[in-house]
Amino acid sequence: MDGRNGKLRAAEAEKPVAFIMRQPPKLTTFHRYPIVAGTALLAIGVTCAWWAKLDVSPLLENAMIRRGELWRLVTSIFPHVDVLHLFFNLYWLWVFGTLVEEVFGHLKAAALILVFALGSGSLEYAFAVGGAGLSGVGYGLFGLLWILSRRDERFREAIDTRTIQLFIGWFFLCIALTVAHIAPVGNVAHGSGAVLGILTGFAIAVRERRIVFCSAIGAVLVFGLWAATLGRPMVNLSSYAGYDEAGLGYDALVAGHNEDAVRWFREALVYQPKAAGFWYDLGIAYARQKNMPAALDAVRKAADLGYPQAQNHLGVMYEQGQGGLPANPAQAVVWYRKAADQGDFSAQNNVAWAYATSPDPAIRNPAAALNYAAKAVSGTKDKQIPGYLDTLAEAYYVNQKYAEAVQTEQKALALHPTDNKSEFEGRLRKYQDALRPKPPR
Repeated sequence: MDGRNGKLRAAEAEKPVAFIMRQPPKLTTFHRYPIVAGTALLAIGVTCAWWAKLDVSPLLENAMIRRGELWRLVTSIFPHVDVLHLFFNLYWLWVFGTLVEEVFGHLKAAALILVFALGSGSLEYAFAVGGAGLSGVGYGLFGLLWILSRRDERFREAIDTRTIQLFIGWFFLCIALTVAHIAPVGNVAHGSGAVLGILTGFAIAVRERRIVFCSAIGAVLVFGLWAATLGRPMVNLSSYAGYDEAGLGYDALVAGHNEDAVRWFREALVYQPKAAGFWYDLGIAYARQKNMPAALDAVRKAADLGYPQAQNHLGVMYEQGQGGLPANPAQAVVWYRKAADQGDFSAQNNVAWAYATSPDPAIRNPAAALNYAAKAVSGTKDKQIPGYLDTLAEAYYVNQKYAEAVQTEQKALALHPTDNKSEFEGRLRKYQDALRPKPPR
C-alpha cells in the first residue's frame, strides 16, 4: 500500500497545479500605482480630446518622426480609436501593470512601459503606417508575465491558461481582420510588444543569461529606431507608404512653402516611385521655385505614368511654349487627347478649342471639337464653367450650327464675371452675324 500510495503522490506532484488568476486591485487603490494610473488617465484625457476634434497630432506617429520628432513613437500610446479599443487596453494595463508596479516599484514599471511603447511603436511605424493606443504595451506586459508566471514565484498567479489563449487568439484574429480589410489593426505592435515582453521576462528570470537577453532587447530597440527613421523606405511594407509625406508636401504647397513641398514629395517618391500624383505635385513645387527643367521632368514623368492632370498640363506647356519646350500645337493636341480620353474636363475643353480654332488643317477637326466640348460641358453641368460654354459655342459655330452657338454663348456671358467680357461678346456677334440671312447678291 505504501508503495502504491507513494506512486500516486508522485504522479499527483507531476500534474500542473491549478490556481485562480490574481484579481486586479480595486480602482479605489489607484493612488498606490501612480505609473499605471497616470498612464491610464493620460490615455483617457488624450483620447477624449481627440474625439472632441482637438488637435493631438503632435502625439501621433507620422513622417515627422524622420525629421527628429522621436517622442511620437511613445506618445502614440495615448490616443485610442474608439471606446472598445480604449476599454480593452486600459483593462489589461490595470490587470497586468498594477502587479508589475507592485513587485518592481514605480521607476522600473515606468521603464518597462517606456521600453514596450518605444519598441512596439517604432516597429509598427517602420513596417506599417503607424498606430495608436496601448496595445503594444499590453502585449509587452502579457509576454513579460507569461514568462515570469512560470519562473518567478512572485508572479505565479499573474496569468492563467484562458488569458494566454485569449491574447494568442486575439493576435491572430486581428491579423485576419486586417488581411480581410475589415479593420486595420497594429499587428506589428502586438507582435513586437510580446517579443520584447518575453525577452524582458527571460532577462529577469534567467540571471545567468541576462546579458544575452538584455543585448537582444537593445538590438530590437536600436533596429526599431533605425527602421522607423533612416531605414524606413527600405523596410516599410505598407501599400500606403509615402502618402503621409505626400500629404505634408501638399500642405506645404498650399501654404506656399515650396522648398518644404519639394523635400516632402521627393521623400514620398522614395516609397512610391510610380505614384503619378506625387510626381505631378513635385513638378508644381519645382515650377513655383522657377526650376523649370526639374518641373518639366517631374510633370513629364507623371504624364508618362498616365496622370491626366499632368498630361493636360504638358499639353498647355507645348501649346504655349513653356518650361523650355518649343511651341508645338500638334504635340499639345496629343497630350490633351490622352487626358481628355480619361475624362479630364479641362483637357476635353482644351482639345476641343484646338480642334475648333487651329489654322493647321492637320489639326482642325470640327466634329471632334463638338464631341469633346459637349463632354466637358456635360461633365460640369452641376457647376457650369463659362469658358467651357464658350468653347462649345465655337464648336457649334465651326459645325455651322449657328443658333446653338448663339444660345450657348449667351449662357457663357450670363455666367461670366462682369469684367473682361469683350472676347465673349465679340464671338457672340460673330455667331449672330452668321445666323442672319445673307442679302442676295
